[in-house]
Amino acid sequence: MIKPLYFFLLSLFFINISYGIGDDSDPSSANCPDQYESCGDNVTIKYPFWRTPNDSTSNQYFGYPYFGLSCSEYGKTILRLPNDHPFLVKDINYPNHSIILVDIDLDGNQQYCPRPRHNLTLETLPLHYSKSDLTLSFHFNCTSSPFPWPPKPPIECLRFEAKRSYVNVLEGNETEQDNWFGICEEDVRVTVLRTPLTNNDMITTEFGRAMDQGFMLDWGTAKECGACEASDGHCGSSDSKKDLLCFCKDGKVRSKHCGGMQISLFNVISANF
Repeated sequence: MIKPLYFFLLSLFFINISYGIGDDSDPSSANCPDQYESCGDNVTIKYPFWRTPNDSTSNQYFGYPYFGLSCSEYGKTILRLPNDHPFLVKDINYPNHSIILVDIDLDGNQQYCPRPRHNLTLETLPLHYSKSDLTLSFHFNCTSSPFPWPPKPPIECLRFEAKRSYVNVLEGNETEQDNWFGICEEDVRVTVLRTPLTNNDMITTEFGRAMDQGFMLDWGTAKECGACEASDGHCGSSDSKKDLLCFCKDGKVRSKHCGGMQISLFNVISANF
């Protein structure tokens, strides 16, 4: 009876190390700023976002995975989504858990007649489109109009020889029929904020200004960070973004959550006698 109990307690000892003491790391090695940061463009960077360092001296980051914000050489805040396309951060509203992004391709002199090239994919990020958004559906280089009725004017500034391009406004879960298939060379959908510019009567000439206003994403608790935040910790990750970290109030950095696995040795012994 003694030997099985010995091995059982020894196993629990290593489990406790794995989930408790062994998860602690030196908090001085973590990128866990006490104050908010900024790139200089009036966008405040704080949890769950974090500023990516300019060097590789820090290997732990305080914030949600993939919520790292970088600073451009012009002092603008940039977010890279998993498709690796950069977006300018126009504003972050922390009480409302919302962020306004603008396609970085619009950061130039062609914002009034841009050529959208990217469909946005959020994948598994804890981000979702706001109710303040709507979708612009672009159809490029069409041999005829994909909207036979009611007739819709083409985008004159994107005309290419005899081919025309068109844009349509989609509200909510509204969809289009595939009238453009075989007629147009490419279909791209972009998200914009709902403004007076985004009605179907104006959008053909005002789509560039509408896109320049950006679009809004709301964020919720990251699925992998739920246990950490429920234990009054703050979520983080390693530089590889593969290892979840939990920054706890006691100054320790643990994996998964701050509670660890508490095992009562007295209860274990009592249960085995």
